[in-house]
Amino acid sequence: MTSSAVWQLAFGVLLLLVMFALAAGAKRTVSIGALLVMIPFQVIDTRYASSSVLIAYVLGAALLIGGGLRVRMLPALGMIVLAYFVSLTLADRSLLTHHVLFMFQFFSCLAVFLLAYNFAILVEHEHTVMDVLLAINVLAIVYCALQLSVGPGERFIPLGIEEFQFNLNRDPGDPRLVGPFDNPGSTAGYFLLMTLVCGFEIMFSAGRRRILVWILTGFNLLGLVATGNRAGFLVLLAMAPLMLFAYRKELGVWRILTFSIGGAAVLAIAATITVTLTDFNRLFSRMETVTETEGGVPATRAGGWPVAIEKIKRDPWFGEGPYFWTAEDAEAAGQLQAQFKEGGELDTAFDNYPHSLYLYLLRTVGIFGLLAVVGFFVRTWIVLYRASRRESSVGYQSAFLRLGLFLIPAFLIAQITLEFHRPNTMDYAQFIFALMGLLVGMSDRGGLTVIDPGRGGS
Repeated sequence: MTSSAVWQLAFGVLLLLVMFALAAGAKRTVSIGALLVMIPFQVIDTRYASSSVLIAYVLGAALLIGGGLRVRMLPALGMIVLAYFVSLTLADRSLLTHHVLFMFQFFSCLAVFLLAYNFAILVEHEHTVMDVLLAINVLAIVYCALQLSVGPGERFIPLGIEEFQFNLNRDPGDPRLVGPFDNPGSTAGYFLLMTLVCGFEIMFSAGRRRILVWILTGFNLLGLVATGNRAGFLVLLAMAPLMLFAYRKELGVWRILTFSIGGAAVLAIAATITVTLTDFNRLFSRMETVTETEGGVPATRAGGWPVAIEKIKRDPWFGEGPYFWTAEDAEAAGQLQAQFKEGGELDTAFDNYPHSLYLYLLRTVGIFGLLAVVGFFVRTWIVLYRASRRESSVGYQSAFLRLGLFLIPAFLIAQITLEFHRPNTMDYAQFIFALMGLLVGMSDRGGLTVIDPGRGGS
């Protein structure tokens, strides 16, 4: 075992013990809050699991054993688990280990959802939920700023300590910020959601806090532009006006106009800084090709979507299994190979990701799995919508729930061109489920019915 591996193992065991002790005692919200803040920053990240995967299971077990874990939306979560296990039973046995490892990692997201839900209903003040999201955002921005400082193709190494090294930036041939989620698309999706979150907080805060959130918004936009991700940028341009319209009663015409002008100015400044002062200036050149298609498929997806569709046809209901090897994975493992169909046509054994959540789900877990995963987000949206309409839900809480009604569609639309829960972006998947848990938890504040951990709730 290398010294790096020993260091990671020792640190990981110590971290798990500390988190378990906090969760088992009276510091449940402290331990869960710490997990939520750490999600984008994997101190330990191996092919088997990352630090947040293990901590999520440990904290969940600690709360469950202590009788303090309230369960919400158990049927929706159960459908996801069932869909993946059904797909597993029908999958190719040769990849069984990989399927199981993927499910072990992905199911930690469900644990994170429950932990975030418990955090939101346990904290004393509802503004604490927003404070946690903003704290994560500040740390993510610092991480990205350090990445931007070293430039494309380089890796930031704090104090020269290899164990703490940041994700590797895209090379100069495709200079796009990868961020803490190690993927431009996932990081762009994060900045998209957090820009909307910050926009909401600007509307409902005042004084110094509003000024600080404005600054935070500018850095989010700078990071979004630096990722070069067109989908995140376009979805933001569509969602921001809709959000302002949704809060028109609280804001009034004059404040809507003020926020619109201010937002446009901050975006222009952030984009100018990114394009002129950094080497991560690909967004607007990529925007020029956004409408290019090949056979009705976006040109940038012409190599992935048709292949995925052909593979989906083989087992449309349950898919080929929770995990499939990509060409990159196979090449790294020295197992890249090709097969031939009966007619002699080349049939690549390992494909690239389709770059679409919906095609990815159809290929891996089929229609059943697609309905289960997307159904979870639809169910979350319905929970938020109903809660926001309650007479008892007023003021900041009601406004926060309406924010969720925009965050979920924004996420689902952006996922047309990316998979949020690849094995190498599981931290982003955890953030998404944490966000859903915080939103649902906010919907239950004030009128919470104590739910039996053994039975769950709808």
